[in-house]
Amino acid sequence: MPLDTEKIMPGLDEFLRDNPEVQQSLRAYVQSLSTDDRCTIFKSAQNVCFEPALHFSRLTKDVPMTIEPLPDLEDRILNASEPPDEAQRSVQSEAFSLGKRLLEEGKVAALIMAGGQATRLGASVPKGIFSIGFGERASCLLEILIRRVRSKGRNIPIVILLSPATEQATKEHLEAHSYFDYPKELIFYCTQDHYPAFSADGKVLLSKPLEVFSAPNGNAGFLRAMMNARLLETLSTRGIEFLHVVGVDNPLIPLCDEMTVGFAKLRSLDILNRVIPCQPGKKEGIVGVRKITQEWQAPLVSRTLLDLQLPDQVPSVLEYSELPADYDCAAQYANIMNHVLSLAYLAKVAGYMERAGVEVVPYHIAVKSGNIYDYEHKTTITLSTPSVYKIEHFIFDIFHFCPLGKFGLLIGNRAKDFSPIKNAAGEDSIETARTTYHSLTKTAQM
Repeated sequence: MPLDTEKIMPGLDEFLRDNPEVQQSLRAYVQSLSTDDRCTIFKSAQNVCFEPALHFSRLTKDVPMTIEPLPDLEDRILNASEPPDEAQRSVQSEAFSLGKRLLEEGKVAALIMAGGQATRLGASVPKGIFSIGFGERASCLLEILIRRVRSKGRNIPIVILLSPATEQATKEHLEAHSYFDYPKELIFYCTQDHYPAFSADGKVLLSKPLEVFSAPNGNAGFLRAMMNARLLETLSTRGIEFLHVVGVDNPLIPLCDEMTVGFAKLRSLDILNRVIPCQPGKKEGIVGVRKITQEWQAPLVSRTLLDLQLPDQVPSVLEYSELPADYDCAAQYANIMNHVLSLAYLAKVAGYMERAGVEVVPYHIAVKSGNIYDYEHKTTITLSTPSVYKIEHFIFDIFHFCPLGKFGLLIGNRAKDFSPIKNAAGEDSIETARTTYHSLTKTAQM
């Protein structure tokens, strides 16, 4: 019986057909496999989107841009990192009251990005469920965040973004622990797609003889994942106005915080980015403005066909690797993956994506080392120099459709808001986060 590859993974099948020259070697290799092996390699690509591979040369082209600090945001910035003056105290109080009401009325949902593995912590389990030993009711990062949401209200939907690598284990862990006492019917899942990895000349790589080398499509992939799971419609039906998006690796993150969501509502913002003051020497993204061409903002989109008008000056996050050597970070703000997004804004961007048929945000290229399977010579190779091209989207790319007048900042306190778990030891480790977490918890109980 012939293998029906169309039903297994039309993306890979179409991709090999549409790229006979660049992918000739991979196509020949796949055709040489047995029916069972072909089935295995196609199944390895089930969650892989090959659209970027059709335009690899365009996506790797350098595009000039100018990066600048944020201009004056007027009344769309709120400083909660220092004792407030009388005017700020009044705004904070109004925002807190408004946010409290939104949470009580079920107008806010949370999204926790939990698609990563605990590889840098020395484990092969999802980071969100990795045992961090913070004590009772704080066994893992997901428990801390879910219980934090529970303390803010009883009717707050929680969306958990997973990847194919973390999906099964995370779901099983939550079920085994009774969802950490959170209502099961308020927890929703979505799974992000992967992109293939490439060689410098655009050839799709294999990680194993029967496995396409792929990687998650970046944290901006949450929107496509939510669309695939029809969660925007689900949240809209429930009357949700704002989605509070955070990463899973920061146990201090203020999630569904009254003042944060309330300030977004108070100023009618599409995006509120909760940030912290920059600290010299830290490798952190800086909130700023990009002045760029639309070819960089939406490289694969026909803007005429889509009627897509993008501003040439957009709020964004400037990665530390992008900043000029003389860039002055003083009085600037660091991004900590804490964003409040209006559901109406997300629906607008999702509409662009549906009409375009492709992603409408920039494609970022990272060149990494790794082990690959050389299918031309039938051998595994360890690359000593970065040669694996990976593509991803960052969540702040979604900011690019937001006029500056609908964008705001809430400045948090670094010591209280941010202690990520990234490393097994040393800076940004479980131990440093545990110390800070227990110190703040003890202070709150006094």
